[in-house]
Amino acid sequence: MNRRELLIGGALTPMARWIGPGPVTAAQGASNSSQMFRRTRPSDPQWPSAASWNHLNEQADGHLIAVKSPLAACQDSPSGPACRDVFKELKNPYYIGDDPALTQTTGYLDAWASQPSAYAVAARTTGDVVAAVNFARDNNLRLVVRGGGHSYLGTSSAPDSLMIWTRAMHDITLHDSFVPQSGMDPPQPAVTIGAGAIWMHAYNEVTTRNGRYVQGGGCGTVGVAGLVQGGGFGSYSKNYGTAAASLLEAEIVTADGVVRIANARSNPDLFWALRGGGGTFGVVTRLTLRTHELPDVFGFASMTIKAASQASFRRLVSAFVDLYADRLHNRHWGEIVNIKPGNTLDIQLSFLDLDRQQAEELWQPFIRFVTEAEAEFTFTRQPSIRTGPAARRWDAAYIRQRAPQAMLSDDRPGAPAENVFWAANLSEAGHFIHGFESLWLGASLLSGVERPRLVEALLAAAQHATVELHFQKGLAGGSEAAIASARETATNPAVIDAFVLAIVASEGPPAYSGLSGHEPDLADARKNAAGIAKAVGELRKVAPDGGAYLAESSFFEPRWQQAYWGPNYQRLLEIKQKYDPTGLFFVRHGVGSDGWSDDGFTRLVAK
Repeated sequence: MNRRELLIGGALTPMARWIGPGPVTAAQGASNSSQMFRRTRPSDPQWPSAASWNHLNEQADGHLIAVKSPLAACQDSPSGPACRDVFKELKNPYYIGDDPALTQTTGYLDAWASQPSAYAVAARTTGDVVAAVNFARDNNLRLVVRGGGHSYLGTSSAPDSLMIWTRAMHDITLHDSFVPQSGMDPPQPAVTIGAGAIWMHAYNEVTTRNGRYVQGGGCGTVGVAGLVQGGGFGSYSKNYGTAAASLLEAEIVTADGVVRIANARSNPDLFWALRGGGGTFGVVTRLTLRTHELPDVFGFASMTIKAASQASFRRLVSAFVDLYADRLHNRHWGEIVNIKPGNTLDIQLSFLDLDRQQAEELWQPFIRFVTEAEAEFTFTRQPSIRTGPAARRWDAAYIRQRAPQAMLSDDRPGAPAENVFWAANLSEAGHFIHGFESLWLGASLLSGVERPRLVEALLAAAQHATVELHFQKGLAGGSEAAIASARETATNPAVIDAFVLAIVASEGPPAYSGLSGHEPDLADARKNAAGIAKAVGELRKVAPDGGAYLAESSFFEPRWQQAYWGPNYQRLLEIKQKYDPTGLFFVRHGVGSDGWSDDGFTRLVAK
């Protein structure tokens, strides 16, 4: 067969017969009288013909794929070896990322289930993307754009759709002196990254091989383009700012099929929207991000403490909040502290621009407080404060020698040595979400009069579920540069005043509703979801209007426009209407999705 021809027959996977769709909403079930128009499905007579699909394949240089799910092996033999192999590899994020039928999250309780697209354009060039955009628009198709496939909210997946899959667009090029097109700005160090690249590979190229720093995400298998458009935080955001703020220029294909350059002077409104506006303004094909000088060292401080009673736990959490407010609320510190049921405090923080002695001096009073009250507190993991060369932060060979348990590898035969990921992110590979909530906590809660209220809210929440405090995801206390650059993005300004993002969430292993032997444990999931709801309810008592982080938030966020973008939403909506007036680029709870059914197939008008 000529490589430019595509075998159309049997393109639609039978998966939908046994993996049911998510809950039907009122909008999805609306009567025909309320419909403006409906996107075309394979069962409709308007669905493109075989000849039309083959023409798209020609235009996309032979890169059109009829998507087939590896889970088909489980349909007839759910306990057979082929199915077991698939579920084993669902804990490998590289395996998931390399298959257009799979997503890094398999589903979300009562919300959505991962289902493959009908077809995917495995784009290699911007021209491939243009061909797919024009085809989807002209044939009224549901369109999905996917790079890394990391979406807790299900935006990387939609049945009966055409996917633009950018995984193969992963080139990374460093610049000593980058000047944006049509720009007057002075040259500066930067890196241009293809839309399908992931952060682990970007860090390997920028930091390990070239001794620079680029602000990206903590989970190394997240896609670069998705993180930037969603706002994006990493371990050191309090110092360097958000990933969105690092964007200097992007190439993007808009709904009219036009390739545009967006920077501060060329299409500046679109440029602003791409910096945290959520990724529904077109298909980004490449991004250029600012790079920074590396500090000499990065460091880590970790310990786990169990309190003997609730009263002792209150003292412990109070002491930590005091420590953070008085000594750690600055540009140096980031990452996570977990306040857990069972009176346990788990500390896993990162730092920069401090040597080991300086960091130890900051922690010494807190460690002495715990040690001296031995009847009340026990270190279940001893305090550890360590530093390492910043240039080796993502160096797989270096880490394997010194902390082999910290990093896992792509286990497929012949996989590149650079295909590594943090062991701490293993639970996210193929996970099924029970519930997820996030909430910005304002820095005013660290003031002396407010601290007791904050402590009580944290303790009350931890009675129901673990509260994760992500300090790098609030910019209050950060550098002037980080805060100033965030003000120039579309991200909710609440992040500037927040000292932390509180996350309460629960997940289970890979699971698919309707797939015999591999269904989620619904009883456990509902129990955990109820605990999450109670926990975040306690936190909302001190932050009723805190807002949420787009990439890590609830599928059921009720006031999502305000939560994700605050006062920036109206401006984003105007830009969306300018560049995508028909809503070709749809994600649920994305900018401009207000008038659409949850599945993105039906546009509605008010009755």
